Amino acid sequence: MSPGPFRTPTARAAVADGRLLRPDWTKSAQRDPRALWLDKNENTDPQLGRVTAKVLSEIDPKALFTYPESSGLYHKLAAHLGCRADQLLLTAGSDGVIRSVFEAFIDPGDAVVHTVPTFAMYAVYARMYGADPRTVAYAASEDGPRLSVETVVECIDRARPKLVCLPNPDSPTGTTFTPAAVRAVIEAAGDVGALILIDEAYHPFYEPTVMAMLDRFQHLVIARTFAKAWGLAGLRIGYAIGSREVIELLHKVRPMYEVNTLAVAVTERILDYSDEMRASVRRLNAGRDAFLARMECLGLRTFHARGNFLHVAFGVHAPAVHAALEGVVLYRRDFQEPCLRGFSRFSATTEEAFQPVIAAIERVITARQSLRGLA
Repeated sequence: MSPGPFRTPTARAAVADGRLLRPDWTKSAQRDPRALWLDKNENTDPQLGRVTAKVLSEIDPKALFTYPESSGLYHKLAAHLGCRADQLLLTAGSDGVIRSVFEAFIDPGDAVVHTVPTFAMYAVYARMYGADPRTVAYAASEDGPRLSVETVVECIDRARPKLVCLPNPDSPTGTTFTPAAVRAVIEAAGDVGALILIDEAYHPFYEPTVMAMLDRFQHLVIARTFAKAWGLAGLRIGYAIGSREVIELLHKVRPMYEVNTLAVAVTERILDYSDEMRASVRRLNAGRDAFLARMECLGLRTFHARGNFLHVAFGVHAPAVHAALEGVVLYRRDFQEPCLRGFSRFSATTEEAFQPVIAAIERVITARQSLRGLA
């Protein structure tokens, strides 16, 4: 008897769900190498880039053909942070922290609280692991996206979730909660027996951190990354910080090797350059603030995000500005989310690198204002 056609085995219900969609992995838009890349919140600071290039040049080629040995990095990172090595999990970016938390703690049907809009992978992992997402939405206001801590706490009390996810700063909104507000959310999560993940991917562009709360709150996990301030987005390395008990559970779902050998080698050495990293953060924050100040002088509406990015609304000038910036810079032109509709987002860069962008915008705005004056 000849076998019939073989069929694909049934996937987990959450994965087979047609609403779980991911981008086509065979296609990607190649970025124009002639333009300034300010579209993905990467660190484009040339001075930090030279430090990274120096570190990379010193890496032993064995890093390319040997499996990683990460214990040295665990201990060096712990000393850098002021915690213990058994409080850490290395991951593929902060994205890896989020996935590990979902994999270790979330069963199908568990409620998960997260903000909207936020980092896209929160919603993806919620669906991937069959969670019941309970979202709290930022509202539009004259001063940019707004979300009160009372709204978040009420949602936690009502949903009684297994997990609460709170990026601080959030992205793409760039909003932050005060340390007192974050503590209130952490306490509310603890009151209902939930784990809380505070995503600090943009530290230290935004300095406040909940690190000091780890000893008091055993249900707290922090996600960090080397992609933003450290300028290592391409190496895909981040880490979780938490209590020994929580981190031990996260290690149970780690892959054979958390991160690759090259990432371990570069990161272990780049930690010696924390002063240079912080100087880079200051340069990028200064560039961000100078850009916003110039946009405000042109009469444009802005929103001061707390990460390494900013928002500006070009209003009636938008079509002309977007046309003028074509080929000059890559950036997020607009958002569908109501709280950010009409805003464009630029990653932060240095004041010098921003100058061609500012000049192009100024030419459009001043020319249009002159025409109106002549009308």
